[in-house]
Amino acid sequence: MLLSMTGYGRGEANFGSARLSVEVRTVNHRFCEISVRLPRALSQFEGKVREKVQSKISRGKITLNVTIDGSESPTSRLTLNRPVAQAYFKVLEELRGEFDLGGEIGVDTFLALPDVLSWEQDVVGDDESWRDLEIALGLAIDDVRDMKDREGKNLAVDLKKRLKLIDDAVEKVVEQVPEMVARQKRRLQDRMAELVDDLEYKKNRLESEMTMFADRTDCTEECVRLRSHLEQFNELIDSPEPAGRKLNFLLQEMNRETNTIGSKAQDVPIARDVIQIKEEIEKLREQVQNFE
Repeated sequence: MLLSMTGYGRGEANFGSARLSVEVRTVNHRFCEISVRLPRALSQFEGKVREKVQSKISRGKITLNVTIDGSESPTSRLTLNRPVAQAYFKVLEELRGEFDLGGEIGVDTFLALPDVLSWEQDVVGDDESWRDLEIALGLAIDDVRDMKDREGKNLAVDLKKRLKLIDDAVEKVVEQVPEMVARQKRRLQDRMAELVDDLEYKKNRLESEMTMFADRTDCTEECVRLRSHLEQFNELIDSPEPAGRKLNFLLQEMNRETNTIGSKAQDVPIARDVIQIKEEIEKLREQVQNFE
């Protein structure tokens, strides 16, 4: 399976009387790097959130943001601390009576006093909180994986086209090797005909030279291995597991075999095909960096 490392997902769930939202963004990264931002009311679940994300996304730079109605304390409500307010009122009445103070005790007086008004949060238990968070988190992860999967399938079409181009170029190399050997044989025959009159020596020397040339230029083994890598590459594209790292390793092996073919095959037409193979491998390498 090819999953792009770039994606965005969102999930929501009820959280007490409020609404909990989870956003997940992923971009390319060599490893799995997770950044989590949680409201204070959910900060104790950071470890569980990381485990949940890592179980579903194996690679990429992942940014996860959780909000509750867009506020850090959305389930809080403003309340009157009646015992404190009554104590203040009693003291103020005593002061006014004892020192014969004028004026009325109004609302503005109480608003200026500390602890008369306070914020209280609705109590949501840990089990219930994690249940709600897990629901929203699961929806967000499913959403981002759907996006990553769609992009991966689109890129897979391009990869398979390039693999076909490489396979065609390898086939041309294989077909040209006998012709390359035949051309070299003709060149050696012509040179020996100009330099040596001894027919037996010519025959023995030609056989020796052609044997050495065939050993140096035989790239059949490398072509077989390269084609084997192409076949495995296609299998990994259709595999149910994320294949980004394996594909990257295969490309290194494909590039190594191609370099060996280029160094062995001392022929201009084959060199052109080798250049084309290298170009396509480089394009594959750039695309593979985007996969999980």
